[in-house]
Amino acid sequence: MNKIKKYIQTFLPFIFVFLASLYRPYDSDLGWHLKYGEYFFKYHQILRINTFSQMMPNYKWPDTDWAVDIVTYFAYHNFGGFLGLTLLGAFVVTLTFLFFSKAFDLDYFEQAIIFPFIAFIEAPINSVSFRGQQVSVLLLGVLFYIVEKFDKGNSRFIYLAIPTFFLWANLNGQFVLGLGIFAIWIFVYLLNQFFNKGRNIFAIKKEIISLGTVFLLTLLVTLINPFGFSIYSVTLDHFGNKYLKDIAEYLPFAESSSLWWNQLVVGILIGLGFVFIFFKGELKKRIPMFSIIGVLYILSWAVRRYAWSFYYLAIPFLKPLVYFFKPDDKRYLFWVGTILFTIYIVLTLFIKAPLNQFKQMNWNVYCNQLTNCSPKSADFIIKNHLNNNKLLTLYDWGGWLIWNYSQIKPTIDGRMHLWIDANGYSAFGDYYGYEQNTKSIEPSPYDTILMSPSKPLYQELLQLVNEGKWKLVYSDNTSGVFVRVK
Repeated sequence: MNKIKKYIQTFLPFIFVFLASLYRPYDSDLGWHLKYGEYFFKYHQILRINTFSQMMPNYKWPDTDWAVDIVTYFAYHNFGGFLGLTLLGAFVVTLTFLFFSKAFDLDYFEQAIIFPFIAFIEAPINSVSFRGQQVSVLLLGVLFYIVEKFDKGNSRFIYLAIPTFFLWANLNGQFVLGLGIFAIWIFVYLLNQFFNKGRNIFAIKKEIISLGTVFLLTLLVTLINPFGFSIYSVTLDHFGNKYLKDIAEYLPFAESSSLWWNQLVVGILIGLGFVFIFFKGELKKRIPMFSIIGVLYILSWAVRRYAWSFYYLAIPFLKPLVYFFKPDDKRYLFWVGTILFTIYIVLTLFIKAPLNQFKQMNWNVYCNQLTNCSPKSADFIIKNHLNNNKLLTLYDWGGWLIWNYSQIKPTIDGRMHLWIDANGYSAFGDYYGYEQNTKSIEPSPYDTILMSPSKPLYQELLQLVNEGKWKLVYSDNTSGVFVRVK
């Protein structure tokens, strides 16, 4: 019986997480990620220049997700297309929960209370698709598993941070955030040790040397990648870039939206957890972690992409609150936890039903149910030979066109929001003015436009149709094809 209980405690929480993390991919960038991965398998080299879109042809771009693109294509190509990506995404999220759970020593009952909450507030990022950002959060979990092991006396464990950052730098550009978090932890940890040991810097000399060496080596190994220091330049391009205000992931949560309330509630819960830790006399131990989540909490109010890391790192401050839900009799902990997870799994299966939706997912479903792209409009453009360099296509459909319609070279796609050449030209800035109708399409070089009715440009084009300057030659519920009257 004890062995059965152990198996249930070990696997049931993560069965729930895996099921809860099953989603049909709808990432608008998925197409070009697949194309990059396909290029590697076809030519056995990494694509370094822009060959997919009309704007900024041959622009050299360090793809900080190059290894994730390879994994993405491999899973898509070998494991049932979208189903492979669904399973891969759920697997990565499950591993993320595992490492954070191990890092912060969650017991079975604590998992039963905290796991569904974290799964719920992380759903907006996990539901999009398997992608590099998920891998970054997983590696953040690995990093804090290492850090917590070090903090408990396994001093050599900290050196595992070096290969972790080597992998991270080759998988996703958000490794720079990981470096920043690691640096904050090291600084606050050493400062904490300095005060704990009578403000004697020589008493922590060994820790300064070991942690300083580890951090220096982590910086050096991040440069072992196909693009060298350029992967840092991509990150630096984010600072002060005026076009980020037009990319949802770099914006704050809309005030009073459900995501905004999630952020507020998590902050309140952390505050309560902080009070609980303070009265238990464990605050000194948690100062490094509190410093990190304090910084991330502030940042995530301004830029939502920081929230996804912040929520996992909040676990140590949510953990004390579970005390209020725990049965007084420890004999009931296993049974209550098992009942809760059973309920979660049943509800999850009900929500995810029918499960064959994941197997039946395809590009038509991707367009018709998830992203509002229009295969018929693309077919119309090809059939009528409108796929030339005077075609303007929607930014959000660039990746979809790149993967599905080799005959159409989209004007722009999701890689390009930060691209600025040596002359200061930005393809996104040029394109976005047309899409948002802040500059007229009339004097533009484009003679054909594929556009969504949800964009301001579509309304301008309808007006120009009334004026006899353009023709609407194709339309459906999600798209319109316009051609200039010559």
